[in-house]
Amino acid sequence: MVSRTSRDTAVGQAVVGALMLGCAALGPFPSPVPLLFAIAAVGTANAAFDLMRTFGSALLGGVAVTSIGLAAVPFATCSTERFTDVFSCTGDAPTWHMTGAVLVAGLSGASLVLARIAGTGSVDRRLARIQHDLDALRDRR
Repeated sequence: MVSRTSRDTAVGQAVVGALMLGCAALGPFPSPVPLLFAIAAVGTANAAFDLMRTFGSALLGGVAVTSIGLAAVPFATCSTERFTDVFSCTGDAPTWHMTGAVLVAGLSGASLVLARIAGTGSVDRRLARIQHDLDALRDRR
């Protein structure tokens, strides 16, 4: 039986995943931000299932940390003449890079919270099932 909480978290995970894929496909973000969005979407899809929740959460955590680490890199590299070929330094590319990296981190964090809520609900359901089985065994005596 699926409880309301697990259904709500699954819908939340689907919305967060769709936002990530939409940002990766349609956003004006320079490389490697769309790749971070795609990896985070894979982590969100994995975190929605009991069997893969740990892997998905680890993937989401890694993407969040990586995106925060990469958020300011274009500003540092574009401020010197030597490293301008590492990231696109034309126009608003550094600003869009930082915006996209922060969005990836935020959406990954939201997905991690939803995965945690779903995991807690799963444990609660298992404990309730065990308690029900124990009560049934006691009633047989």
